[in-house]
Amino acid sequence: MNNDDFFHEHREYVKFFVDRTENEFFLKSAGYNDFHYVKPQSYARTQPHCTVHFVLEGRGTLNVNKKSFPVEKNQIFLLDNRCVFSYYPQKDDPWAYIWFDIGGSYAPEYLSQCGFSPETPVQTCPAAKRVKAMLKDLFRRSASDRKVGYFEFTGALFFLLSSLEKERSEPAFFYRDQYVKQIISFIELKYLNEDFSVKYLADAMHISHSHLCKIFKKSQGISVIAYVNALRLQHAAELLENSDFSAKDIAFMSGFREYEYFLKRFRTCYGLTTSAYRLSVKKSQE
Repeated sequence: MNNDDFFHEHREYVKFFVDRTENEFFLKSAGYNDFHYVKPQSYARTQPHCTVHFVLEGRGTLNVNKKSFPVEKNQIFLLDNRCVFSYYPQKDDPWAYIWFDIGGSYAPEYLSQCGFSPETPVQTCPAAKRVKAMLKDLFRRSASDRKVGYFEFTGALFFLLSSLEKERSEPAFFYRDQYVKQIISFIELKYLNEDFSVKYLADAMHISHSHLCKIFKKSQGISVIAYVNALRLQHAAELLENSDFSAKDIAFMSGFREYEYFLKRFRTCYGLTTSAYRLSVKKSQE
């Protein structure tokens, strides 16, 4: 049986996920409805969770806060838990759609990142063919084998949402503290690599070189290079204190390509040559 045969034979299907303990984001249930057979509920109402619908076929109307939005095949519409809504299929060309009920404190933010809001509750899926094929296969397998579980359905939801995720302009997205924290985490992971560079960092974080330098300086008050050098010099100082490696070996072990540059930066930072620093540490420990 192919996917289309399955959906033509089933009027509706519901998969519930009970006893989920997540607070931030979780899937409550998922389902399929064909309004050639299922009776719609057209009255205005609210609900405590959000619901995302992907329209497989047909047309209908969504009303949100007294505004009406036409919704048709290959579109996705949201029932927002902050709004009064009603929705119903068109009688001569009714919907068939797949839906996901979503709970959790992060749900509004995730949906906002996909472009949904009370003012824009409908989006057109740019990858409708791939999304439709994936969802149809998932529901067909789930109906014939109940072992298809929570994480596969959640993955399908995120696949659907990822097709809508908006690319934000750099000022709107990259000034966020959370993103700068990701940059710092990546630096701390890679700063000892001798081939580490701002270009390497920018490429890894999918951001332009100039904008990376701009947002990092704005957030941390120093340049990326200064931050990396401070980490490297701190690492070098610890090696001078706790090992017998030569200063030249320590320079390369700390990510510096040029030994003379390392010596200059170390003296500027600590006010001592590497040998004098090591000697002062030994004297303080006697």
